[in-house]
Amino acid sequence: MITIVDFTRYVPPGVYVEDTSNPVVTTGGLPASVICLIGPALGYQTASETFQIHASTGVVLDNRGIFTTAQTGPPAIAAPVVRKLDGTLLAANTDYTFTVNTSGSGGLAGAVTTIQRISNSPNVADGDTVTIAYAYADTTYYSPQAHNDFDTVVAVYGLPMVTTVPLDPNSSQVASPLSLAARVAIENGATALLTVATNPTDGDLRVQFQKAYEKIVTNYATTLIVPVFPDDLTVSTGTVAASVQQLAQDLKLHCESTSLAGYARVGFFGTPRNYSETDLSQEALAGSLNSKRTVLMYPHNLNMFNSATNQVTEVSGSYLAAAAAGRLSSLPTAQGLTKQAMSSFQGLPTPIKQIMTKAYKDLLSGSGVAVAEIDRLNRLSIRHGVATNMSALNTREISLTRIADTLYALVQFGMEAADLIGQPIDAEMTTRVKGAMSAILEQARTSEVIVDYTDLKVRQQTPPGGDPSVIEVKFAYRPAVPLNYIVVQFALNLTTGELTDDQAIEPVLA
Repeated sequence: MITIVDFTRYVPPGVYVEDTSNPVVTTGGLPASVICLIGPALGYQTASETFQIHASTGVVLDNRGIFTTAQTGPPAIAAPVVRKLDGTLLAANTDYTFTVNTSGSGGLAGAVTTIQRISNSPNVADGDTVTIAYAYADTTYYSPQAHNDFDTVVAVYGLPMVTTVPLDPNSSQVASPLSLAARVAIENGATALLTVATNPTDGDLRVQFQKAYEKIVTNYATTLIVPVFPDDLTVSTGTVAASVQQLAQDLKLHCESTSLAGYARVGFFGTPRNYSETDLSQEALAGSLNSKRTVLMYPHNLNMFNSATNQVTEVSGSYLAAAAAGRLSSLPTAQGLTKQAMSSFQGLPTPIKQIMTKAYKDLLSGSGVAVAEIDRLNRLSIRHGVATNMSALNTREISLTRIADTLYALVQFGMEAADLIGQPIDAEMTTRVKGAMSAILEQARTSEVIVDYTDLKVRQQTPPGGDPSVIEVKFAYRPAVPLNYIVVQFALNLTTGELTDDQAIEPVLA
């Protein structure tokens, strides 16, 4: 019982009022759109160390997961280089030896490496100072890493493109797919990235991606996912198209299963350069996905300028997917990708432009493929921002899925922040719950996540049909539906008004 006035002492007659309602705490802002890029990277980082080398005791190198021998790849990795201070190059198993201890966690990525002088080395004396330069990939290399700028991406995963022209003009000029995808996403507006490098030791490419998806299952921040593949896929059995379909299905399964578990996300998928539509058409691939949480981008081959080689090279659809996700992350929640321009590219290869007739683009767009085309302003823009489920408006439009996901996050985080769970249900609890929900919905409306909401109802369940520890909240909301069509009708009108005498037309006599 609350005593609003202390009557143990004299109080003048009057009406005394006190506000005893508890404060309602809700989320402070809209959840950020974080893009998660998953794919192969350079495969290693580099380091160098200087120390005295002895035959009696080894020196433990600072980093774990060191490549003590050359790796043919991909990616190709050089063996460590050990030199004396005067520049003399030392040889493994002649002047020094490595000991690799994998007894700890992490396997080879967690291995501790020790270097030790060989007692009868002809080139280095006991106690001489040497330097070593080596490549390594520790357990953190393959763990999710957050980035806010491109420099930190390059520091971990290497330069995005090659610096020398390949001997084969048809070879890919992408050195680190993960780095290039990050650059493209940032150039298109992304401000927050999460990256996961696939680990070649996990198995084939599909298993590598499945393992990478497992690492972000419970990451609330991840809302947009882009798997990045090598420009040209190689497969041991079957066709490239069949392998790509499996990879796309894995992305769909991940996005749908995690969203059901409360981690809402949408995946963007682009096919590799050597994808064959003869084996499986793009519209058939979209139909096999049929998900509001999976966006299939087209085309699968785009031009990009490599400033290091001063050449225009062709890259895969993975980077178009990264560009689309980057652009979407920078837009207001209710804004979709329709007619949005994509940066980073130098247009489309001629063979792609030749097959992209209006009829073909209509076929793709109507089948659930998000097509990028050259518009009237000579920009590469998204024709219609659709997902692969074309059955209804709310499953077709990416923006409507994103609105629902954002509202879900606002309600989830806001109601948790209200700190009501665990409190006793008193006479005011339903009012407090309704107040918290009203504040969240008002925030969603003022932030233009939704247009409006109606029918907000709160009730406590009662036995025997209900559980009295449960308070139900129901409401309906109206999203901002994207404007896709403006229909204009006009007609020819030859009437110029009433003719004057001066404007009269004399009859022509035959």
